[in-house]
Amino acid sequence: MYYTPLDDTIMLGLHATEGVTGWSSLAPAGNGGMKGASQIVVRKDDTSGEWIAEDRHSMDYTMPSMDDSQDVQLIFAQQDDDTGETVWGVVIPQNSCDEPYDYAIEDRQIFMIWAYGSDHGFGFHGDTRGQFTANLMAAPPEVINLDEYEHVDLAMPNVSVVRGEADADPTNPFICTYFDLEELGLSSDDKMHMVGYEPLVAEGSEDFLHHVVLYTCEGFATIGGSPPPLDDSNLKHHHVEPACTNMPPGCTNYIAGWAVGADGEAFPEDVGIPIGEGQRWLVMQMHYYNPKMIKDVYDSSGLTIHVTKELRPVDAGIMSFSVGTVAGQHAPLPGGMKDVAMNTLYVEPECTQAWTEPLNIISVGHHSHFLGTYQEIAVERDGVNLGPMRKEYHYDYNHQTSVQPVRALQQLLPGDRLAATCHFDTSSVDGEVQIGEESNKEMCFPGFLYYPKQVATSFMLYDVPAATKFWIDDTEWCLLPSTDDKFDSRCEEILYTDVSVFYNTLLGGAEYDGPSFGYSDLCNGGELSSDLIGLVNYFLSGTETTICPEDCVASQSCSEEVLLEQAREVCRATCDETLGLSLYPNATRTEPYSTSSLFNCPKVFFDAPTLAEPAACEVKGTLPQTIKLTDKSEPGVKEPVPSPSPTTGTASGAVSALCGLFAPLAVVSITFILV
Repeated sequence: MYYTPLDDTIMLGLHATEGVTGWSSLAPAGNGGMKGASQIVVRKDDTSGEWIAEDRHSMDYTMPSMDDSQDVQLIFAQQDDDTGETVWGVVIPQNSCDEPYDYAIEDRQIFMIWAYGSDHGFGFHGDTRGQFTANLMAAPPEVINLDEYEHVDLAMPNVSVVRGEADADPTNPFICTYFDLEELGLSSDDKMHMVGYEPLVAEGSEDFLHHVVLYTCEGFATIGGSPPPLDDSNLKHHHVEPACTNMPPGCTNYIAGWAVGADGEAFPEDVGIPIGEGQRWLVMQMHYYNPKMIKDVYDSSGLTIHVTKELRPVDAGIMSFSVGTVAGQHAPLPGGMKDVAMNTLYVEPECTQAWTEPLNIISVGHHSHFLGTYQEIAVERDGVNLGPMRKEYHYDYNHQTSVQPVRALQQLLPGDRLAATCHFDTSSVDGEVQIGEESNKEMCFPGFLYYPKQVATSFMLYDVPAATKFWIDDTEWCLLPSTDDKFDSRCEEILYTDVSVFYNTLLGGAEYDGPSFGYSDLCNGGELSSDLIGLVNYFLSGTETTICPEDCVASQSCSEEVLLEQAREVCRATCDETLGLSLYPNATRTEPYSTSSLFNCPKVFFDAPTLAEPAACEVKGTLPQTIKLTDKSEPGVKEPVPSPSPTTGTASGAVSALCGLFAPLAVVSITFILV
């Protein structure tokens, strides 16, 4: 069956072989669930009995509402009253620009959901519903078969789901287990690639699982240089840490994760996430949620990972954006608000310029808790706001699946600005909503899977007043005059006369309790000079300043005049360049920068930029269209639109969806058998 070609439109159709005696629907969905889905409902009109197509949307688990703009046109529909065989086809624009109700149809995999009812009065579907993924503009991709790879089950060793930390919320246990690659039959000395993974959910544990995260243990982080190896003298395979709200020290390389409603990941054939390479240990954190405090719960859930020793050409990685995940990182959210957002985490062009090449994005994931409504990682390039990497009109805690990014952002470039934000509905809460990892608190933690892997893999927003104390505990030092005429500011005076006091302001108190020593002792080779020089230089890494003049370190004979000038420059870099505070006697700015991006960025503090407005949406495809059937048969139940064989997989045999692009000569149609 062929149709008159229509520019920039999509044909979407459904064929049910039996059992459908009423309305039916297909819906592009941002997360595979009902929240934020754009439903196309086909049914008989209650009054006329004529077939109609309706453009609807849903933002919750409620009756989908009619769109004000009806961006759908019925081509044909027919139903066999005896067998329930149903077939219909509609036309929709590639992009109606009816946001936040209709999704643009692009050349990428998206979630589709389907449902049907027993009569033509549109209403609740019961269990007659399902989900699948499809590319509505191309043939289905080749299915990646992970069965051909070696697989390893990483399962909790039947742990008791009990909170390990004293005085902590007992309904939110965090438990970690170590896995020894050698015990798993994998050589830790050699590099291997993880090529995919999927959740391993133990029977009976479904209601208690919140998330699973998997890390490799590379050693304890240091200020500069390579980390020393992990001290594993007290570790053994399946060693359990019952108090594991924070990941164990030395295990910070995030390689896989799962949350409620998510699927696994199967990586493209030329990329893999490296494991091994001398790192013997994996550690998996399970977050359980047991609000009813059900007793005697034990769990053996986890992840199944698929690995290969035949290395793939490119290493992949996960880039994460911790906007608000732990207590103290972000101010609590006010209750009673229909829409409230966390502060935006900006990753500035100076950060992404460190990427060695463009990043290819495999999938984008969002994570909040029960009050989350919307989140995004927006991208600005050369002053142009390209919009969010993923379109999900309403976040759904029960459908935390990762999806392909929008077509325009399947590759990120060095120099891009990224901006991660989350929105919440706190109208049901009296008081404040705390930020933290527990399920009854809120968090914002989007991220994406990408390749090739970069050194900088995580970014973190932190409350600016608290974060400034990691750089200088008393910001008044920047703004006050010295008590000694030899210096201008209090900062210069303290640094020059007693480096140990200055040092102990870094990191919020760096625990140096040795004898006092001056700036000349430090820069001219005094005690502890190498350790302190390395530490303070780390805090000055976003500037062009070092704690000591380079020729001082070499000669160990710098004059007082040279050191006084350098102390002034160190304080200027600390106060002005790093924190945004003027150094006395300059009084042009007395408030620090307004935002931060901790880790992996040369400039940690800065004023929040103003993102450019996104470009106006461009409509692709208009309705109504004149449609002509160009074969001799009429569409009907006995002779539906021809299509290739169904994709492989478990099939009910009851419902299939026909979807394709109107090509210049013929419809390109694909059949999906729905589970």
